[in-house]
Amino acid sequence: MIYESYYWRKELLNISEKITKKIEVKKNWSDSKRAKFEQEIMVGFYIIRKLMEANKLTNKLCSTSISCKIYISKRAKIKRMDRYAFFDNYELEKPKIVKRDLKFFINQFVHSYLFIPIIDLTDQESILKMDDEKISEEERIEIYENGKKELLGIFVNSDENKDKYLYEIDVKTIIKIFQQVGNCVITKVDMTFNPKKGDFDTIQYDGRNELSEEVKVLIDKKEQQKK
Repeated sequence: MIYESYYWRKELLNISEKITKKIEVKKNWSDSKRAKFEQEIMVGFYIIRKLMEANKLTNKLCSTSISCKIYISKRAKIKRMDRYAFFDNYELEKPKIVKRDLKFFINQFVHSYLFIPIIDLTDQESILKMDDEKISEEERIEIYENGKKELLGIFVNSDENKDKYLYEIDVKTIIKIFQQVGNCVITKVDMTFNPKKGDFDTIQYDGRNELSEEVKVLIDKKEQQKK
């Protein structure tokens, strides 16, 4: 059980900064950089899970709905040897926009079966060149290598639902979630005894949003003095 959430939240904010720096892709990622990114995402969502279980997040934040793309599986069973043939395994040309709660994505990343960073071209000139069916494969590779690229999101699913769906979540959405959780400070807790559970139900609040601007400035100054 987490007693003081500050250090966990601080680490989550550090992770969000590291991910933000990875959005601009200047050269192809090495295996070690891909592994580091995967570690950052998984550790980040694990931190959120532990904070949630310790009642260190607001109920509102815990119930956050997250928009994502979903791709339906083409196969009844995704076999281990076909794991990374996701172009053949899922209907990537037919995405659907859905919403899932925060707990759902915690489970997807902590128990991920597929975890694939989406890095693609973002400058229109290169994108238009890539759409030309007359260019050779060598020319296509050269355009991709020299074009402006960004980390756009992640393909992910868990072992539990890999045979049904593949999910795509925007990397900026993940950064926003990490920042929201990292900046969440519980200032008020309402507790009601639940006789069925034999324990208390709790509602957590971050009351800082209710403070005046003058008080917020004073709090910020004190925080700066501590550093």
